[in-house]
Amino acid sequence: MHLVGDDEQFDRLIIAAEAYWAHRPASAATSRYVVAEAMHEDVRVIVRNLLMANVICELTSSRLIVLTGTDAEWTEALWEEFDVERVRRLAEAFGAAEVIDAHDLVDRHLADGGDGPAPGIDPEAMTAMENATLVRLARVPRIPEGPQDERQLARRRRTRAFAAVYERLFAERDVEALVTSHVDYDQWGLAVDAAMRGNIPVVHVQSTGSMKAYALFPERRRGLGTFRAELTCLIGEFFDEHVWPHRDLIRPNAELVAWRAKVNLGRPSWWRAGHVSNFELHTETERRQLRRHACDRLGLDPDRPVLTVFNHAVSDALGTNREIFHDLAQWFEETADFAAAHDSVNWLFLDHPSQVRYDTTEHFASVAAGHAGRGHLVFAPSLVLSKNLLWSMTDVGVTVRGSVSNELPAFGIPVVQAGWSEWSGCGLSHVARTRDDYWRLLGEAMAAHAKGESVLGAEQRERARLWLWLYRGGADVPGPLTPHWEIGQGDEYLQTLAVGMRHVERDGDPFVCAVRRMWERRDPLLCRFDLRDPGALSSALTGSRSAA
Repeated sequence: MHLVGDDEQFDRLIIAAEAYWAHRPASAATSRYVVAEAMHEDVRVIVRNLLMANVICELTSSRLIVLTGTDAEWTEALWEEFDVERVRRLAEAFGAAEVIDAHDLVDRHLADGGDGPAPGIDPEAMTAMENATLVRLARVPRIPEGPQDERQLARRRRTRAFAAVYERLFAERDVEALVTSHVDYDQWGLAVDAAMRGNIPVVHVQSTGSMKAYALFPERRRGLGTFRAELTCLIGEFFDEHVWPHRDLIRPNAELVAWRAKVNLGRPSWWRAGHVSNFELHTETERRQLRRHACDRLGLDPDRPVLTVFNHAVSDALGTNREIFHDLAQWFEETADFAAAHDSVNWLFLDHPSQVRYDTTEHFASVAAGHAGRGHLVFAPSLVLSKNLLWSMTDVGVTVRGSVSNELPAFGIPVVQAGWSEWSGCGLSHVARTRDDYWRLLGEAMAAHAKGESVLGAEQRERARLWLWLYRGGADVPGPLTPHWEIGQGDEYLQTLAVGMRHVERDGDPFVCAVRRMWERRDPLLCRFDLRDPGALSSALTGSRSAA
């Protein structure tokens, strides 16, 4: 964690946290533990994990263990400054019984000659984790062909050491839960893997909103392999059982959330801010007029449908969910080849807005250069287009797991996905099962839109709006100790959190109540409302509308 706010405010937070957590209900003699990860430099991320873990500690009469640490490669790739001692102070103030530097354990393991993988881990899963970590740290689309250099070999040894360290950690302690901000790569993902193999619940706290979290309980798993794949199916089932049946009740609130999303494109679609994020069009005539202007500006035929392909951060979290291509780069390359051979429609390829943070190879530019001179293909930086232009000209969105797959359908634009995201089981988009299925879905979309029709059904649109409501409202839990993400991590955040800890008791805290409900019912996500109780849900939603 790098320096956030000033030292005085940070010290005040430490004092407030120490007082808040001074008298814990759990017995100091308990042998049960909740493990919380603190390997991120953003204080908001760490605090959310610690808050979630502490509530679970109280529910299970457990003590808190905090994992922290970093190494040179992760620091170079992600952090400005990671201060382990500062994290330790924060963790201890939040009542941690033990703070473990996981990277230090890995260093010791390697120094003792241990570089073999954990005995229980699947060899293919181990290789996938090594490759995903190497790609992310190097910021490249895929592992280069040819002999591996010493840096790659050293990282593979370190990744295997992480697996062994986490295997031992979870085997030697009676762990009730793992709370983490990330579920990918060696320093986070292998802890998740070890917990899952040990039948330990995993809670994935999100970096957005007030307090959002996903949860995977061992008895709910289907044997799909990764945390994300399991979660996709569970969220889809939860949505169908507890959101879709209440659509008439939720619809007015969902429409309000959709209206707010039009004029405020915040996370998870964080790639536009300010006035360029507003979608201000009100009629189809306005959209057609702006569409023609946008097509003329990019040199596309305004009388042909536009399929917009949203590139991903090509080194991000490879292999952590179901995808039908070997990697994100292959998907982008083969989709561009497919588009080149289908000139009955326009194709707009947009780079990822944070491309530079994930790719040092100019992969987007190289694919664009390979298709130069084709009039029906345009490759452009995503940030050159406002939301007004982008949504006006896009007839079909194409992605693997991007957030556009839940946003565009909510506003009448269908999406074809070549992989799973957490909402892919909710019926919002067209999710390909295989590569042949992907090409078929693209072909059907081209044919339908060329005739002036759409492959988006009315039910898909409503489901997408309900998901927007769930993600931005129903599954976003406010509380006195969970300042909204957009407050930032400076003095205002530290002061707000410290004031909450000095003046608000845990009794009746909506966050505490929501975690208890999630934990007892083994739900896959944290919810603001009791979605299993129609009466309580009706009272909460109609009451909120009356208040508004």
